[in-house]
Amino acid sequence: TRENRGIVSLCVFTPFLFLPTVNNIDSLWNTDPLTNVQYQINFEAALTWHQARKSCQQQKAELLSITELHEQTYLTGLTGRLSSALWFGLNSLNFNSGWQWVGGAPFRYLNWVPGHPSPEPGKICAALNPGKGAKWENRECNQKLGYICKRGNATLESFIVPTGRFETNVPIRCPDQWISYAGHCYRIHRDPKIWKDALTSCRKEDGDLASIHNVEEYSFVISQLGYQPDDELWIGLNDFKVQMYFEWSDGTPVTYTKWLRGEPTHANNRQEDCVVMKGKDGFWADHSCEKKIGYICKRKPMSEAPTEEETIDTGCQRGWKRHGFYCYFIGNTFVSFSQANQTCERHKAFLATVEDRYEQAYLTSLIGLRTERYFWIGLSDVEEKGTFKWANGESVLFTHWNSEMPGRKPGCVAMRTGIAGGLWDVIKCEEKAKFLCKVWAEGVTPPPVPTTTPVPRCPEGWDSNNRISFCFKVREQKKTWLESQQFCRTIGGDLASINGKEEQYVIWRSIANNGYYHQHFWMGLYYLNPDDGFVWSDGSPVRYENWGFGEPNNYQGIELCAEISGDSSMLWNDRHCDYLYGWICQIKKGASVKPEPTESPYTTTEDGWIIHEDKHYYFSTESVPMEKGREFCKKNFGDLAVIESESERKFLWRYILKNGKEDSYFIGLQLSVDQKTSWMDGTPVNYLAWAPHEPNFANNDENCVVMYKNLGFWNDINCGYPNPYICERHNSSINSTVPPTTVSAPRGCHPAWLSFQNKCYKIFGSTEDERVTWHAARTACMNLGGNLATISNEQVQAFLTFHMKDFVTDTWIGLNDINHELRFLWTDGTGVYFTNWAKGFPSGHMGLYSYDGQADCVVMRNNPLKDAGKWADESCDNNRGYICQINADAELLPSTGTDPSSIFRYGNSSYLFIHTKMKWEDARNNCRRDQFDLSSILDPYSHSFLWLKILKYGVPMWIGLNSNVTNGRYEWIDNWRMKYTKWAEGEPKQKIGCVYLDISGAWKTGFCNESYFSVCKKNDGKNLNQTIPPQLPGKCPESEGHQSWIPFRGHCYYIESSSTRNWAQASLECSSLVSVEDSAEASFLTYTIEPLEGKTSTFWTGMYRNVDGEWLWLDNTAVNFVNWNVGEPSPQQNEHCVEMYANSGYWNNNYCSSYKGYICKKPKSKCYIYKFVLCMEYSSCVLVSIDGFYTQ
Repeated sequence: TRENRGIVSLCVFTPFLFLPTVNNIDSLWNTDPLTNVQYQINFEAALTWHQARKSCQQQKAELLSITELHEQTYLTGLTGRLSSALWFGLNSLNFNSGWQWVGGAPFRYLNWVPGHPSPEPGKICAALNPGKGAKWENRECNQKLGYICKRGNATLESFIVPTGRFETNVPIRCPDQWISYAGHCYRIHRDPKIWKDALTSCRKEDGDLASIHNVEEYSFVISQLGYQPDDELWIGLNDFKVQMYFEWSDGTPVTYTKWLRGEPTHANNRQEDCVVMKGKDGFWADHSCEKKIGYICKRKPMSEAPTEEETIDTGCQRGWKRHGFYCYFIGNTFVSFSQANQTCERHKAFLATVEDRYEQAYLTSLIGLRTERYFWIGLSDVEEKGTFKWANGESVLFTHWNSEMPGRKPGCVAMRTGIAGGLWDVIKCEEKAKFLCKVWAEGVTPPPVPTTTPVPRCPEGWDSNNRISFCFKVREQKKTWLESQQFCRTIGGDLASINGKEEQYVIWRSIANNGYYHQHFWMGLYYLNPDDGFVWSDGSPVRYENWGFGEPNNYQGIELCAEISGDSSMLWNDRHCDYLYGWICQIKKGASVKPEPTESPYTTTEDGWIIHEDKHYYFSTESVPMEKGREFCKKNFGDLAVIESESERKFLWRYILKNGKEDSYFIGLQLSVDQKTSWMDGTPVNYLAWAPHEPNFANNDENCVVMYKNLGFWNDINCGYPNPYICERHNSSINSTVPPTTVSAPRGCHPAWLSFQNKCYKIFGSTEDERVTWHAARTACMNLGGNLATISNEQVQAFLTFHMKDFVTDTWIGLNDINHELRFLWTDGTGVYFTNWAKGFPSGHMGLYSYDGQADCVVMRNNPLKDAGKWADESCDNNRGYICQINADAELLPSTGTDPSSIFRYGNSSYLFIHTKMKWEDARNNCRRDQFDLSSILDPYSHSFLWLKILKYGVPMWIGLNSNVTNGRYEWIDNWRMKYTKWAEGEPKQKIGCVYLDISGAWKTGFCNESYFSVCKKNDGKNLNQTIPPQLPGKCPESEGHQSWIPFRGHCYYIESSSTRNWAQASLECSSLVSVEDSAEASFLTYTIEPLEGKTSTFWTGMYRNVDGEWLWLDNTAVNFVNWNVGEPSPQQNEHCVEMYANSGYWNNNYCSSYKGYICKKPKSKCYIYKFVLCMEYSSCVLVSIDGFYTQ
């Protein structure tokens, strides 16, 4: 919370509980000292209108209503420093009436922003906008805004009729032709007068134009005073004194209003100062006061009538009240539903039915002011759950449900009193309540049963049957609930209402016949008005329900419209009204169908952008990281989309819902590390539309925002997660000739940091106390102003690799899959354009059953040597070194490079780069003149070092490989053992002997007479285990088929990795399985079989255990050297044969029956020379030499 009392920074996204989590709730409220009313302003929340109301209600408050001028003034001051709109309680959610405050406050003061309320469909909730002088705007209810709660009432309540004093049945004396109700007398005059003359006329009769203060009084006027549906009558409400502030002409407080749909409008240059009651429901509208119409007068009684005078209504028993053709009785005992029904039947009556709104109004006026909470009426669904029926068997023609009714639980129906006067609740039938009986008045003949007339037919393509009066048609296209309703009404019908299983079966048959199985369709049921229950769009009574299990649940407080499932169950579900579904229209039989509304297609520019109002939009089809999408937008004179209103959001959402192939799309919103939002192009943020529970800033690296396809709401996401994107540009921007470009100036790093490609890097972990978990490493980097390193290309990888040479630990980098399993992303949001996984990693890709869900973070490996620089995923909780990365500083100059012809030291070697093109042999001789040789590359570190140097020249360079001088094998000419290779794809090529390091970083073969630059190398010392021992005389067999023998000292070796054998079979295939005599031979075998690990992990050797437990070589070589793995040989019985691990060269004893690769060994063939003298007969003698090979 902030320091200002009553101004609350509150971001809440929990499903149902929207309370601020603070200890002292009262500290969040600001109290108006004049009225003691309390206000809570939650300006950083992001809730829909309905969610905001729920939040206020959970604090025993209500969304703000403004009924007094000083209240508006107070709130203008309280919100003065804010700029974003805030929900309050004003709404037009009841489609049958006009603007209203939630909680029953009267809508008697207007303070709209000019142009509001705007007529767009769907903008039926209102917000107070501090940025516009605290004036009011109508908006779509699903927008996510802050909100204002209110506790207490700023309107005087002392006038409200105290229940008990003026019971509706207390007799009073009124003048002739006046009718009494609750202590006052009323009369309708139908002689037309302007408002002021009507007021004068009433006052001449000691009265005033009528004031109406509650639903009971309103109900009396339209049900007992003789009001007609075509009446238009002045009442006393007006705003003569203060424009837009309505008052009663009799001076009583304004405590109740009942505006007509779209009212009050105050049109005609703000001259609609007087209020009429009109239409079938008697709702109110402001009008020009000069209009001549009838009027309603109200006055105090002449005197109270003697209590002993009791009038008996004609046709009714004593104590019963007459209305229309019926008599009504208010039961005076508290009984259950069944007992109430029995009591009515004993009076030859029945529990009351309600046939229409006028009868409902009469009953409301009859009981609404009483102190009892409930009165039974004759409706229940106990006979068949979900189907409500009147106890006397009449058809259900009208319902008047209270909020959240009828709900899921079966029960009996009672009529409410008090603030919810007249509304119906479903309660347990065993509860005790008073009741209403009803009976035909004496002398009244019930109307005859209507004669059967021919049933009109349905229009072509519509479905029905002979027992229902409506036709139905299923539409498969997709619209929101409000759009679907508008479509059906445009063609002369409405969204379908389902009043029983008969209609439901007809609709199911239509769905099945059209093949629309398992789709969802809007029907006409909705619950937009929070003070009412579910109602049908066409006004039909809600007398039948078929909810699915656990429905309706109003999940997240935003499921206010009803859908029906397209399967045989036809179950109902409440759903967010903005979902796009098919829909079901209904039309009365015999009615003609009007033309369907036409939808205008999208207009596009020449380069394919969609035109909407003053903007152009581009919707990509490829998924890329955010920076790539934004790069495209900017190249086309735009940027990622900025969404500034609900209508713009809905336009974009509808397009991707209809045309998009992916689930989410990048927009131009971004979140900083402290989770503040901003638009990338600098546009101020004045509109947000987060999805529920968002933004959650998962893993603290979700800095970009996408729009979901399903509902168009927003979610924060790692910027590197590939998504399609939405570009936006203004009409004026395409007149530019050149898109904006950014030229980055040279930047530098502090001395302790390594500089490369405008980034600075620092490696931690040389000591044990520097090694930490992944999250701790990231925090440490962020505290330095950066993040864990991102390796975006092979050059950065090489740069970091050659700087890792002297480190003994693996190091954390920024890659992880914490948020999305097996979707690895850089924690700084950079796109993943390059990977360098070690073999077998990431671990989740090793196989179906070897998945490791805990290996979420990535290290750059330092061991084994062949994997140096490669990546592996492991548990984020391991302690490792780490590499931090920050942006280079523009105020620091980059370090100047050294002369490229200089000698460079790296590790234990010196390197000389020759930038003169030479043939391979000439290049080697040139190196040797300076005591160098063409360079060998022994590990990933030196390879990375050399490649980055070569990149500066941009040309290939000869290295020290030439199969022509090493007996057809590629071996280093400086005699170092080849333990590392970096061949390009398809290399080495046969019969091309010389090798160069290409600018791609790979080794390639080239003809030796070609000319390239060269790199020379001089070693400061040699490790004998790393150099190739001298070959002894002799020769190995020629290669045949797939067999190839490898020479080493005095022996030849054949390695079989493609086919496996058990130990006995392998020993028969070989002249002899291999024996290992010393560490040099073991090292030779290790680096030879290591590349074959992918084919087989182990190879049989010639070692075995005899019956005496001795380890022997099959070729009888003395066992004077062993290379066992840790813990080997194991004492396990029957593990008598020895295998060699491909990845390490260590030995392990195993079952001789196991199938492995194997290594054969045989002596080289020996050289012989025979010299002898051949003397020919009759001639001289000559010396003859014959040479060849033999095998021992």
